[in-house]
Amino acid sequence: MPPAVLNVFGIDPGGTTGWCRLAIPRDCLFGNKASVWGKAPSAILEWEYGEISGPDEDQALEIARIVFSTQGMDYKVGPAVIVEDFTVQINNPTTDRELLSPVRIGSMLCMIRRLRKMGDAHVVFQDRGIAKSTATDDRLKEWGYYVPGPDHIRDATRHAIVALRRARQHMDFRNELWDAAQCSI
Repeated sequence: MPPAVLNVFGIDPGGTTGWCRLAIPRDCLFGNKASVWGKAPSAILEWEYGEISGPDEDQALEIARIVFSTQGMDYKVGPAVIVEDFTVQINNPTTDRELLSPVRIGSMLCMIRRLRKMGDAHVVFQDRGIAKSTATDDRLKEWGYYVPGPDHIRDATRHAIVALRRARQHMDFRNELWDAAQCSI
């Protein structure tokens, strides 16, 4: 039996990594044939978030621990982990090693997932431009998902929400985040 709830994590990696977990009804994405589009109305059942600091390796391991513990007993249906993709701007004058921390953490998450230490989670990178232009601060406030303070948590929340929107609109992307064979009735 597929789980009734799916989880998605938004990750904004860096010197301080922001994370956000959203839990949604599986039927929002994998359908209950009773609705017109084969999907239940969108809904977010749970929202939690936080920040992680410290060495890159420790941050990646803490993210993996949180993701793994979230999967719980949902056999073969791990959370979708959406990591902000990072590109160095062409005119960036800095040589600060901190600049590449997001790249290192993202790579570590991929390796941890490859080693099967994140349960059945899928790790997917998402362009930050998509998230920032779709889930603006004004929209986050309107939807009730705005967290004041440093932008790490807000950026992670943007990634989680935008990934869910994309998954609802594009079956191929949805299937990249969760195994359709394990989520369909």
